[in-house]
Amino acid sequence: MNKICKDYCDLIQAKFFDTIQSIIFYGSNIYDDNSSDLDVCVIVRKNNPQLQEKIINETLKFHLIHNLRIDDEVPHTNKLVYTIDEIEETLNNPPFYENGIVVIHDIVKNMKFLSSKEMKQRLLLNILTTDHLTVGESTKDYEIRALRIILDVIINYFKIDDKSETEILECMYQNKYTGATGEMYLGYKKNHKEKDKYLRKKIHEILE
Repeated sequence: MNKICKDYCDLIQAKFFDTIQSIIFYGSNIYDDNSSDLDVCVIVRKNNPQLQEKIINETLKFHLIHNLRIDDEVPHTNKLVYTIDEIEETLNNPPFYENGIVVIHDIVKNMKFLSSKEMKQRLLLNILTTDHLTVGESTKDYEIRALRIILDVIINYFKIDDKSETEILECMYQNKYTGATGEMYLGYKKNHKEKDKYLRKKIHEILE
């Protein structure tokens, strides 16, 4: 954990200790790199809009104090704080099924879509299945369930043999039907060898 992550963790845990279950750091900071912004989400035990607003405000203030870029393309209200109930709903009713049919919509960069429930759920599944660092209670069970969802979606949507691990990974990076990649698709990016190594390892563990 680099200093930025540690400082944020110390701040949030001190102010909201009784309500926070876990803090998840993802992105380049988990490799002890420094990036222009802090990729983080906070899991809280109960739905409390006022408390969530306070966590968001403290996070934005933290970015300003540390001269970090505030990436609000997806509103912080839709990506920073997740309740346990929201996580369970996402894992029990993933956003890739319509009338029993697997569908992967390309991301639409307008406020309606970026603020939608589908966007928030898709971000959560991406966070749980990419390389990350969890502080607090373990998120391992969530991670396994989330990856199983993604693999089931990929295998069924692209009609892939479940032993074709490399093809599955390639279809996680790019929609071969539309050409969409990265943040315009499922959020997985070919921009770090450790990220790729992590995904390959996790896919193998689930499918073996």
